[in-house]
Amino acid sequence: ALANPNLAWEKNITSNLGLDLGLFNDKLRFVMDIYKNSANNLLLNVKIPTTTGYTDQIQNVGSISNRGVEFQLSANPVTNKNFTWSSDFNISFNKNRIENLGGVNDITKASGWQVGGEQDYIVRVGMPVGQMFGYTTDGWYKIEDFDYNATTKVYTLKAGLASNQIQVGFAPQPGTLKFKDLNGDGIIDEQNDKTIIGDANPRFTGGWNNQFTYKGFDMSVFVNFVVGNDIYNANKIEFTNSDFVNINNLALNNGRWKTIDANGVRVTDPVELANLNANATIWRPNSAQRWPLHTWAVENGSFLRLSNVSLGYTLPKNVLSKIKLSSLRVFATVNNLATITNYTGFDPDVNTRRSDPLTPGVDFAGYPHSRVYTFGFNITL
Repeated sequence: ALANPNLAWEKNITSNLGLDLGLFNDKLRFVMDIYKNSANNLLLNVKIPTTTGYTDQIQNVGSISNRGVEFQLSANPVTNKNFTWSSDFNISFNKNRIENLGGVNDITKASGWQVGGEQDYIVRVGMPVGQMFGYTTDGWYKIEDFDYNATTKVYTLKAGLASNQIQVGFAPQPGTLKFKDLNGDGIIDEQNDKTIIGDANPRFTGGWNNQFTYKGFDMSVFVNFVVGNDIYNANKIEFTNSDFVNINNLALNNGRWKTIDANGVRVTDPVELANLNANATIWRPNSAQRWPLHTWAVENGSFLRLSNVSLGYTLPKNVLSKIKLSSLRVFATVNNLATITNYTGFDPDVNTRRSDPLTPGVDFAGYPHSRVYTFGFNITL
């Protein structure tokens, strides 16, 4: 790398306005924080003249801002001799914005989950970090989209239909993946037909914690939620392509478009090919080793998770005195008990490309949060 003796620490400006409010002898408490944080002199790889012998150099040119509001509501709805209930609820809204990229309007980034460096994120001035950059899925090419030569057994795309011109493996054939021609020039290419198709930033996040006691029993329940973020499900892309299709990593592979019949014979005749794929639900795998991001693999990552449930019992004093103990509490706890989500992957709370903060929200072979059971006791002599 080309050395830069002028590198310096980033500079941050943080401003905050807060409100704390207690009502009814603090049985109800409300906290609000409004903030704006600006970070300047961020390190970025900047393109430089190739006469130096290098293509880029790390410089202090980036700036980014975060602004938002956080609310917290705490209450003690019930407090008496036998039963108490306390509750805490919080919710946060944050807006992220890229302010400066060193003189350019945008740069593309590769999340790096696959070999070849597919540029599947874009960092653009005026927009937040985490913009997924790819194609719009448009099903697959149909048999009727082609003219068929029975002598050469070759399919030729009919005039007027947009043709994929991305890379080897995406040449139009019956059953191959199809993207939308956004600019209408009849060619689907990287320069004109990639666009922002996902945003890893949630609209809001939060949690709700409740504590209960009843005589010697105590219980706590904590749920958290994330709403409005997108997840880049790279598993779906890889496991429905190339060498992986034969092992049916995903159930949807069972409905893939086929070119080989049950006897291992390649089928090219249009009528036979149509019969073979009468129930197809997904395109045929491509032979490329680089697979572009498209909208089919971008999913809503919103979830509501029952994160923690704990139940305990403290023995009464008259029992403890007989066994010469000051206190004895037995308890059981379970973490990650249940998650409500429409995400089709293992776990919506995922970010597997953590080495680059500019490409968040990728799920590639991410291990899900484990469900953990804990049993124990606390003793005071």
